[in-house]
Amino acid sequence: MEQERTIGNVNVLDLRSATEASIAGITQIRNANVVVYSRESTALLSRINIGNANAMVEIPSEVKVETVTGQAVIKGDYFKDQEERLFLLGVGQVIIGPDVPAEEITRGLAGLVVVGQLVCPENLAGIVQSKTLSVTGQTKTYPPFDDVTLGSLVLDERALAAMDDGSQLAVIGSLRIPQVVPNDLISRKLREVYVSGSVLCYEENAAAIRKLLTDPSTKVVVIPSGFKLVDRSLDLDRSLLESIPPSKLYCRERVVVRNDVDPSLVDEKLEELSCEELVIAPRGLKEVLSRKCDLLQTDFVFYDGDLLLYEGEGVLRRSRFDHLAKKATLFVEGELTIDPEVTGDLLIDRIAKVHNRGIIRCPPDQLGAIEALLGISDGELVDVTEKKKEYWIANTNYLTL
Repeated sequence: MEQERTIGNVNVLDLRSATEASIAGITQIRNANVVVYSRESTALLSRINIGNANAMVEIPSEVKVETVTGQAVIKGDYFKDQEERLFLLGVGQVIIGPDVPAEEITRGLAGLVVVGQLVCPENLAGIVQSKTLSVTGQTKTYPPFDDVTLGSLVLDERALAAMDDGSQLAVIGSLRIPQVVPNDLISRKLREVYVSGSVLCYEENAAAIRKLLTDPSTKVVVIPSGFKLVDRSLDLDRSLLESIPPSKLYCRERVVVRNDVDPSLVDEKLEELSCEELVIAPRGLKEVLSRKCDLLQTDFVFYDGDLLLYEGEGVLRRSRFDHLAKKATLFVEGELTIDPEVTGDLLIDRIAKVHNRGIIRCPPDQLGAIEALLGISDGELVDVTEKKKEYWIANTNYLTL
């Protein structure tokens, strides 16, 4: 009797040349991002249980398929030396550059499937769409300006001054203006601006930038006047706060305030605090922080005791509790495994709250305790005693059967 086989976690599964023999014994395919088949292999699809496929696409068996993942930029010479037409299968974001000749697309592209976002110039939209079989995400077009940046762009006063007067700027990504620049310089150097992502600028420049945007729906993130931009995660302990001048901080990523910071230091050093992401702070700072930022507009987690913060891969061992003077708060953003020696009773006794935005792996006794202590529950709880499903083939980018 043929052994039953399961395929799991395949980015692209190519069944165009599949036969009765090649699929014999395969009972299930799980988590295939894209399944490609031909007219000849269509009848075989009903023989296999295919689950969690983002796209199923029919492509002729004789056509060459090229797979690109992540962000793929198709530039002017992409099809230049190609001897045969290819079918492009993109998983992520596919960007067609402004310098790709229309005749090269006609000659070199047999078809296009994008599981994600497709971005192309307005003047090539018709021919690209005629080649496109499927786009599971968003399709965006951008004007064929002379100045096109494929990727995010940072503009400061020096970079702006170096541009030609009256430039038309297209940014296929985000536009960041992280310092206040003269508005008359913006008006002189830029005539029109297209941004496929978002714009970040200071309040002083927001009105001038908005006037130039060709797409009024473009998201503009405005940094309030007088604030210092912090464009990374920020860990505020006593030493760091003591070393900075009194400041207004605009933070785009997570802020952690350590429990060696007292209310008087916050009052002295933080004039105002604005955070787009999450602020994690000791409960004893709630009153002073309520005067520094809008608690209704900012996501806060106030913790008790020590903060056990896990961001990458880590193990919570029994010995860690020997160094805790009182109950602690456990915050997981990475992948945490709890050592079997840490019992559920110990967790209940020594942990005040658990916030999970990552993965926590533990046996059932610990799992019950974690569930009882959960605050934020945006992550995954994994019972390590459950038997993992065995796959015949798993974690493969491209698989042909």
